[in-house]
Amino acid sequence: MRSKLSLLLFASLSAFVNAEVTVYTSATGSAALAQYTVASTDQTFLNPPAPPADFNPAFFVQLYDGGMTGMGNPVSGGLFGFSIELSVAAMLMGEKPAVIRPEFLNYCALLEARGGSVTIRVGGNTQDKATLNMDGNPNGHTIQKYKGTDASKTETPEVHFTPDLLLTMAEISKLVNANWFFGIPFVNSNADGNAALVLQQARSTLGQNLLGLQLANEPDLYSINQKKGPNYAIPDFMGDTSYMVQNLTITEPILAGPSVCCFWSIQQLLDAGYLNWFQQQLKYIDVMHYPDNNCAQPKPDPQTKYARYVSHHEVQNLVAPYLAASNAAVLAGKQFMMMETNTASCGGFPGISDSFASALWAADYAMQMAYGNFTYGLLHFGGQNVYYNPFTPPPTNMTKLRKWNTGPIFYAQLISAEALGKSGNARVIDLGVDNNSDNRAGYAIYENGIASRMLFVNYVQPTAGPNANDYIATFAVGGAQTGLPSVTPATIKVKYLRADSINSKDNITWAGQTFGSQFMSDGRLQGDLEIIEIQCNTADGTCSVPVPGPSVALVFLTDSAVEYSGADITQAETFATTVTTGNSLPTMDQAALMSSNGRNGSDPLGST
Repeated sequence: MRSKLSLLLFASLSAFVNAEVTVYTSATGSAALAQYTVASTDQTFLNPPAPPADFNPAFFVQLYDGGMTGMGNPVSGGLFGFSIELSVAAMLMGEKPAVIRPEFLNYCALLEARGGSVTIRVGGNTQDKATLNMDGNPNGHTIQKYKGTDASKTETPEVHFTPDLLLTMAEISKLVNANWFFGIPFVNSNADGNAALVLQQARSTLGQNLLGLQLANEPDLYSINQKKGPNYAIPDFMGDTSYMVQNLTITEPILAGPSVCCFWSIQQLLDAGYLNWFQQQLKYIDVMHYPDNNCAQPKPDPQTKYARYVSHHEVQNLVAPYLAASNAAVLAGKQFMMMETNTASCGGFPGISDSFASALWAADYAMQMAYGNFTYGLLHFGGQNVYYNPFTPPPTNMTKLRKWNTGPIFYAQLISAEALGKSGNARVIDLGVDNNSDNRAGYAIYENGIASRMLFVNYVQPTAGPNANDYIATFAVGGAQTGLPSVTPATIKVKYLRADSINSKDNITWAGQTFGSQFMSDGRLQGDLEIIEIQCNTADGTCSVPVPGPSVALVFLTDSAVEYSGADITQAETFATTVTTGNSLPTMDQAALMSSNGRNGSDPLGST
């Protein structure tokens, strides 16, 4: 059992965060405070896409013992982690090492209990000009923002942070198995020695929990955002990267790059020699991408976008452009990853990013990335006024009355961690079920050649009755026409992700447990665990799994598959949150939350 001594000190050590942050956005914090109508309380509901006319209620899947051709490379249960914008990191995690937010720890503990670890990146647009102040900030806080000078739609502030941020991250890793990516300032090319200082402090403070250092963030937007010259191009970026690598004396594989998102493709960078130039220093080849753009003015109508988020083909199309690059990275001995993603840029779409549809989409997306040889795929957090956050603290004026809000998409992270488990050897294959139907998805997860789990998604919201669009997935492992012995289990266990509607924003259940309604969570699951046991047909060596519409079904084929994914854990190790109900609660000015980088973005698809 880990020591929770530091958590017991919260009540005496916590301090209020003063409202001293300038807002670099057109939003007015006072109006939002008065009305309590930030994005995380938005009640926009859209019309679900109609069920397909040719809905198929049943199909068969043949699995093979020993593995299947085309499986992805081994991945860990920490694949689907968090990307936290530097400017809001202290708000989300805690101001000081002794004032870590227990709710944040609880969310992390849930993922650790299932996948063995949690992967967290701290960085984003605000990393590029960030300054590490070793002697502290004038306002006394871990993070202080100043008016930015670039032209990005995010109105990105310039962030000054203190060593307490890295110390807080290190302390979190003592309490839960959190592993980190950290962004290195790039724009000033270490002219003042700041980048070298950040690199040195990140390495020494995070130690073995440091997965990698991100060098540059969306460099293909540097020109349009006026971070670099108007004609900044790939050769310029290659030259800047080479200078930084030499100036910072990086000689071992620890870097993640090139972190392109929008105007340059990853293949263009590889063709320019990026992987060959920096072979010695690179550990990860990474990209950043959002499937749709909510940065445009006027804002797009979310209703016209809805069908894209209940489509398996659209999920396949998100990963397909990166398959050649991921294979190239693997062949070069590197890992490939999605450093930052979510439902849509500029904070996501109301009625989609904050609905049950996003959980279905993200569960499918996580498995598709694992199938496509991605080592990690990290969901981005912005501030208070974004729709896609996995979880969000309450607005400042509600901190004594409300708890945290759990976004539907966080349930998908739980499912991904359980589906991949703790072995670190999960290999995923997209089964292309029902002739690769668009309204459903099916995956098999193998470990050491053994079929251990399966995952099915049903995207369809029924309109002709509550069970009108349920389907049954029947499968066999070996046997039948394969010419191999049947090893189909005699019984299976199934956990379901359910909600009243594809539009539901809260009271979603994962195997009967829930985070409840909006702003009623402390990061712990509530309710009784419900795992369904299904008897298989031993006569013909098949098993049938009902998959209601809409839902996700995670199927466990062996007892060890349950054991090594934490699937039977009623409640993970948790951290006391009673201190958050009194005057010692660490709070943050809502204006600061709303000005965070992640809620806005640049015009091209893929930006934050």
